[in-house]
Amino acid sequence: LVTARILKRNGIEPIVFEKDNDMGGVWSYSPEGVNPMYRGLRTNLPRELMAYREYAWGGDGKTRSFVTHREVKDYLRRYTEAMDIERFIQYSSTVTKLEIIKKTECDNDSSKEEEEEEWPRIKLEWETTTSAKKEDIFDAVCICNGHYASPSNPIIPGVDEHFKGDVMHSISYDDPSIFKDKVVLCVGGRASGSDLAREISQHAKHVYLSDTTCVSAKTEDNVSWVPKTLEVLPSSKISFGGNYDEAPEIDVMIYCSGYEYQFPFIEDNHLNLSVIPGERRVSPLFEQLWHAQYPSLAFLGLQHSVVPFPFFELQAEAIVSQLLNKSLPPRNVRMSSAEKDANSRGPKNPGRIQDTHFLGSFQWDECLKYAKYAGIDEQEELQKYISTSKAIYDHAGKERKSLFPGGPDTYRYNSYIRDDNKSTFQCHPLEIMDSEEESNTITDSQPAAVSSSI
Repeated sequence: LVTARILKRNGIEPIVFEKDNDMGGVWSYSPEGVNPMYRGLRTNLPRELMAYREYAWGGDGKTRSFVTHREVKDYLRRYTEAMDIERFIQYSSTVTKLEIIKKTECDNDSSKEEEEEEWPRIKLEWETTTSAKKEDIFDAVCICNGHYASPSNPIIPGVDEHFKGDVMHSISYDDPSIFKDKVVLCVGGRASGSDLAREISQHAKHVYLSDTTCVSAKTEDNVSWVPKTLEVLPSSKISFGGNYDEAPEIDVMIYCSGYEYQFPFIEDNHLNLSVIPGERRVSPLFEQLWHAQYPSLAFLGLQHSVVPFPFFELQAEAIVSQLLNKSLPPRNVRMSSAEKDANSRGPKNPGRIQDTHFLGSFQWDECLKYAKYAGIDEQEELQKYISTSKAIYDHAGKERKSLFPGGPDTYRYNSYIRDDNKSTFQCHPLEIMDSEEESNTITDSQPAAVSSSI
């Protein structure tokens, strides 16, 4: 959506291929479908932080900043209408093949040949529900298919041989009541694992949340935060790492272990695209955005643990600016940079191959880098915006991480007000209701606001 908006803003009318029959992508919840969205999901980032720069959201200090998936879908709908971009979307259109078009040998214009070699055109084939296969050639293609469709399952010795319970991935989760009186293990302690553990604990007999970052196990009520799941023993009991000596019997094991990248429509050998299951790494990419050899092909939104919408917005601005100005470094520089990046193991030290596209608190430098490619990095307004976003992100993260994993999510009862002009924000804690399901309307308890400035 935002890429279409930025293209339109620069006088380019795009075509958007959407495989579903409605906008919203991953935020389109359906109880019948299999997708990462589940009925009780609320964001773990405040809406004031999630909003696109040119389309503000929330900020009243009276209603909850951490919103439901329905509210996110509604925001995207309003954005689409306000920016007048739905007319570019071709729904129920599934791209089946992407192919780089090599330069034409009969073209005697050497300057045009060089540009076509450096920024080649791209042929797409797609299918619709109402017509036969179609194809066309484009000057550039932006891949915005996300990375929440292909589940990544951990390798746990003994699961296939010894485990007598049920195994599922969080992509299939929707209704916590089906786990009534069961003993459940959530494997993975990041956002989905802790949120599922919290929801399921309201119905289950006991929930174990297995987290590789857990050093010392801890239990609150019927939730146990435990170290890494090591194996399933011949008795079907679960062995955990660290100092946790208990080996509980589990009824249901839920993999909350994330997703793989996938581009089933890319088979072009000219691209030499590497997407190996288990690695969660895509290469060769320059700045984790452009194909290093053919920058007319771009991959938006590969990085994870970021504030998605405004991050994508800056990526789109960088892409469109380069499409118009073509000022990226030479190919040899891009290829060398891409190889170095692919072997970097991400920004953490020590890192892992699986952390290649991780950002977290490192995302703000990445935002400024994309802003530089877009030619807007020196804008004072943008710098203040990023400073305010970082402050809210750090505050919300500190609030979340101070809580017991899988326990009450009291941080979600905050309401933020951002002031980009002063690089400040306010956070108003709201009254916590007894039953979140009974009402989405939370009243302001009107305590003193928490303020922060950079």
